[in-house]
Amino acid sequence: MKRILILLCLTAFSARATLADPGSALRSAMQKPIDRGELPGLIYIVADRDTILEEQYLGMSDLAGRKKMSPDALFWIASQSKPFAGVAVMMLVEEGKLDLDTPVAAYLPELKQMMVRSLKKENFQVLEKAAKSVTLRHLLSHTGGMTFLGGVQEQTGKIDLLSLENSIYVTAITPLLFEPGENYEYSNQGINIAAAIVERASGMSYEAFLQKRIFEPLGMSSATFFPEGKQLSNLILPHTVKEGKMEEMQIGYLQYPLSDRSKRHVEAGGGIFCSPRDLLKFYRMVAAKGIYSNIRIVSEESVRQMGEAQTCIYPKSRNGLGWAVSDSYMGHGGALGSDTKVYKKSGLIVMYIVQGDFPKQHEAFALFEQTVKQLYSLE
Repeated sequence: MKRILILLCLTAFSARATLADPGSALRSAMQKPIDRGELPGLIYIVADRDTILEEQYLGMSDLAGRKKMSPDALFWIASQSKPFAGVAVMMLVEEGKLDLDTPVAAYLPELKQMMVRSLKKENFQVLEKAAKSVTLRHLLSHTGGMTFLGGVQEQTGKIDLLSLENSIYVTAITPLLFEPGENYEYSNQGINIAAAIVERASGMSYEAFLQKRIFEPLGMSSATFFPEGKQLSNLILPHTVKEGKMEEMQIGYLQYPLSDRSKRHVEAGGGIFCSPRDLLKFYRMVAAKGIYSNIRIVSEESVRQMGEAQTCIYPKSRNGLGWAVSDSYMGHGGALGSDTKVYKKSGLIVMYIVQGDFPKQHEAFALFEQTVKQLYSLE
């Protein structure tokens, strides 16, 4: 028995030592783009369901104010907001309030007469009544035919311009790009309509639903659509490069001030702000197949379905239910440079955060992914 215990202890020590080695190599690799002035700063976390294996806050969150990156940093998670919509929908599917393959008009009668753009002979574009019905499965996998943004939002590029309720009416008069299920078009509008259905089915605002059913049970105290007060002082300020110099920029997709609830609205497709450690709790829940801190948030079967490719129509990416997926991972990226993946086999969570628009941004992320995969033998 003693030999077995000693062997187990040595095995555990060896595993920790092996995982300790990648840390210095990863930090050394990711410090280089900052030292070269290609990025103002970045954050990354490598963790499993129980332990943070590597966590670094490198460089500056505010160049002008000389403020260093820190664990209480708040960032715009952008399209990493979409997986929250997937979880919210699946919660209501489990409760029998929603069905993934029922036409959305059953929940939103306003969308009963959807039109679709069609090319006729001599390339004349006409509108015809859609022959197929849009479903929640279509919305969450970006195959419903909806545009990236609808109506006035498409013209302004602001994703927080309309309430979810008003977004329904704008969607009703915005023609589909193709028959549902027949093609792929990345669509914030589709995710927003899914969130509007969550509101109708639950009797709660989408913001309140996420707060009560996801944020609070997971202890995500920093998560918000409207950062204010101290949260704003902790915000990682986005930067860009102009005429060879790095300077602060605004988030072009959003209206300012960010705390203004009279002007801005809840945006399910890309509106959440959060700290890295709080966002990690969400992904840990998924890595543990729906459980966090002994609390079941969503079923194991729902996690499996969300991480399963719904379509291979779009060759560069396969989409789950609110998630970007592959055979090896489920996760999502976000505008300005954030990305998180949960590797299905190992349960390893890999998070990377940059906020801005930089000429060599994609090179830095590629270096990060390549280094992590090599050091942690990810499949």
